[in-house]
Amino acid sequence: MKAIWNRSILAIIIVVAGSLVAIAICAPIIQHFRGYPYGEELYRFLHPICHQYPTRSLWVFDRPLGLCTRCLSGYLGVMFAVFFRRWWWGGKKRFVIGLLLLALAILDPIVQLNTSYISSNPMRFLTGALGGFAVSLMFMPVFSLQSKGKLR
Repeated sequence: MKAIWNRSILAIIIVVAGSLVAIAICAPIIQHFRGYPYGEELYRFLHPICHQYPTRSLWVFDRPLGLCTRCLSGYLGVMFAVFFRRWWWGGKKRFVIGLLLLALAILDPIVQLNTSYISSNPMRFLTGALGGFAVSLMFMPVFSLQSKGKLR
């Protein structure tokens, strides 16, 4: 029963992350083919979870995606980690590795915030994906321990 519960949670994570990525990609595509007012509701839907600065976003059809590069790749990193969870390490080791990867991922935005350094979109993509993967590594042990009956 717990294995079914864990699979359901992982499926929900994949669906939510994948939906956010799909909505972000669809917003500029809809605007390109249907015109300006169309697609704006998708940008508004994503606005509470991302700043959507056009200079920090990837572009499709001369329009920015609905999520900035770092947020978009963060959700992709979460999805990637969930798909490859079978090759993960043990619980504590996995958490420590996730914590180290998360520290690397937040280094770029912290340096950018406190210095004159301006991050590029490829660097934002890398740090976002790394952060999403790291968060998945850190929190998936909870699901593993629940399925083995070690956490109640």
